[in-house]
Order: sequence, then C-alpha cells, then structure tokens
Amino acid sequence: MGEDRILDAAYAGMLEQGLRKLTMDDVARRAGLARITVYRRFARKNDLIQAVITRELRRFLHAFEQALAPLPSLADQVAEGFAITLRLVRDHRLLSRLLATEPETILPLLTLEAGPYLAMARDYLTAHVGDAEVAETFVRISLSFVLVPASAIPLRNDDDARAYARRHLVPLLPSEGIN
Repeated sequence: MGEDRILDAAYAGMLEQGLRKLTMDDVARRAGLARITVYRRFARKNDLIQAVITRELRRFLHAFEQALAPLPSLADQVAEGFAITLRLVRDHRLLSRLLATEPETILPLLTLEAGPYLAMARDYLTAHVGDAEVAETFVRISLSFVLVPASAIPLRNDDDARAYARRHLVPLLPSEGIN
C-alpha cells in the first residue's frame, strides 16, 4: 500500500510540475509519508520515475488486454491493438504533458533508456503473436508513431490506424497465427 501511495503522489507531482521540478520531498509530502520512507522504497528520483512509467505501462497492457480479449482472430486483435495503442498513449495525460513541456527529459526515457519498457511490451505481445521479432517490430512501430506523430501516413483516428495495421502489420504475423 505504501508503494502505491508513493507512486500516486509521484504521478500527481509529475503531472503538475513535470520531471525536472519534482523532488522526493514533494512526493513524500503528497503521499503523507516521511521522506525516509520514500527513499527506502526508491533510492533515487530516477528509480521512482521508472517505477511510475512501469506502472503506467502495466495499466496500459491491462486495458489493452481487456479490449482485445473478445476479438475473434489474431488479425483483428493486431488491427484493434494498434488503434488502441495509438489512442491510449496519445491521450495519456502525463505522457502528453511531458512530451509537450519537457521533451528533453522524457524522450531519453522512451528511446535510449527504454529497454526495460520495450522488453516488457515485447514479452507481453510475444505471448500473443508467438514471435518475439514480430512483437518487437509492432512495439517499435507503435512507439515511432507516438513519438513522431507528423507523418504522410494518415492515422487521424482508430479507423485509419486499423486500416494501416491490416495493410502493414497483420502480414508480419506468422502464417499459422492469422485467422
């Protein structure tokens, strides 16, 4: 429970003041905990930020799973999954705020230092598509469209994203997995 309070407080602080201005003291105050309690759980501010990002990724994967579970085929799941990914990530309050106000702070966490997050998403998708390379390709393509939304490829809405996924992502699936 204490860790959730800390992560909730850190999320709220990141949303309100960004990553640069966030302090461990502020997180402790928001969580109603002693500063030492926060430091016992997270030795460095960067550890806390990574924990918030990991929790948000887990939340995303849970919402993703819920949305795709009723779909009948892997091809339908890939198309819908791509659309949901773009929508949920683009609409994520904290990510949108940080990309708009502190790109120099958040972008390294989502690119050069994104290995653990990429691995988590890849491993999750590999369990569904049966191929780690295809899963990683899906994650990298999605991340690219999120981080660099300007494109000649029309992805204005879910229907555009589904159509793109059917044309370009579904064909990457192992042939025995396509329904």
